[in-house]
Amino acid sequence: MTEYSKLVSRYKKFREITRELHSILTKQVTKKTLEECGRRLGIMVRGTFVFRDMDEGAVLMDYCIYEYRQDGTNVVSRYLVESPPVLDSDEYVVLKAMSESFYTLVQVERVLPGVGAEVDDLLGDRKFLIIDMGLGATAVKGLIIATRVLLFEDFTMTSGAPLVVEPKTLAEIFDFAEQKFGFKDEKYINFDMRQRMALTTEIIRLCLKQTDSHIEYQDEEGIETVSVPQPLRRESRVGRNDPCPCGSGRKYKRCCGR
Repeated sequence: MTEYSKLVSRYKKFREITRELHSILTKQVTKKTLEECGRRLGIMVRGTFVFRDMDEGAVLMDYCIYEYRQDGTNVVSRYLVESPPVLDSDEYVVLKAMSESFYTLVQVERVLPGVGAEVDDLLGDRKFLIIDMGLGATAVKGLIIATRVLLFEDFTMTSGAPLVVEPKTLAEIFDFAEQKFGFKDEKYINFDMRQRMALTTEIIRLCLKQTDSHIEYQDEEGIETVSVPQPLRRESRVGRNDPCPCGSGRKYKRCCGR
């Protein structure tokens, strides 16, 4: 644990900065963007957002912030240009990592209690050290997660909206990639930006169809813990006076439900 203590300390600082930036970036996501992304992911049905649980709101917002592009740029990239932090500050380092982040599938190879996990990137020839104490507390070897990763010099962290990938879903994802991108005779896939966006969309769509897909993050005395909830089998609609699932802090009727 001693050898990872400095990384864990940096992770906590970077995670707090990420939360603050997400709060800012969320306010820049328009209703039109939410609706378009909701349709892509199968979350918006006949003009209404339908969530099995509130965690799907975080998944949708993560997709809106990182994947939806206007003139080739996403919300993160535009914010970096329009409101650049002080060069080489912690905020700049985190924002740059966010702008270069990507969605992928990772498989846990080694659990590090109190730290996180060492993982294999199933879509590329890479291994990551993911710092996340909650993951280190509950993950098991072989667990496959769909997540966005932010790469730093010594470690990796997620954007905070990961999804568990069941074996059947994993097979469907690779079938889609093979049919769409034709990588049958290659071990790994080389993507351009448009292809990666298409695959990210399909990964999330397929994972959301599972009966049990979410990794739920909670704060407990300033430390993130993670648990895999029981399957939620009943779809529910968001009430107009409920908090908006997009994470804006406003009521649904005053935000995405307008």
